[in-house]
Amino acid sequence: MQKMRILAILLICFQGGLMANEIIVFEFEGQSVELRLVHSEGAKEFLSQLPLTLEFSDFARKEKIARAGLPKALKAKGDRAYQPQIGDLFYYKPWGNIGIFYEIQPASSDLILLGKLTNPNDIEKFKTLKKDFWVKIDKNDDK
Repeated sequence: MQKMRILAILLICFQGGLMANEIIVFEFEGQSVELRLVHSEGAKEFLSQLPLTLEFSDFARKEKIARAGLPKALKAKGDRAYQPQIGDLFYYKPWGNIGIFYEIQPASSDLILLGKLTNPNDIEKFKTLKKDFWVKIDKNDDK
């Protein structure tokens, strides 16, 4: 019975190959930041599309967003209960793109939380960029 419990716990933790603490890296403008993905179907779908290189720009003086959508739209659904926070990596369902909040944003069922910056101070690296910039997104091989 104990072996079955352990197996059940392992299956929950590693469902579909996504560990709850999967780390990805954003490299841009000669710097890099790490983000920890949440354990969700949306994050799993996003992770399967890496590596990616996307152009980001400022939007509404609250977020940096990818100018183009992901190669493949995520099937996951948004959650009206999700309250966006500074440093959140999100997917915006209507446009099919990702972004990072650097200011507080109201809740929307069109938003899907994918992850969070591992170091909250890294948000300043995004906030200070005034022009469009390219981001290489990949899995962290150093974890």
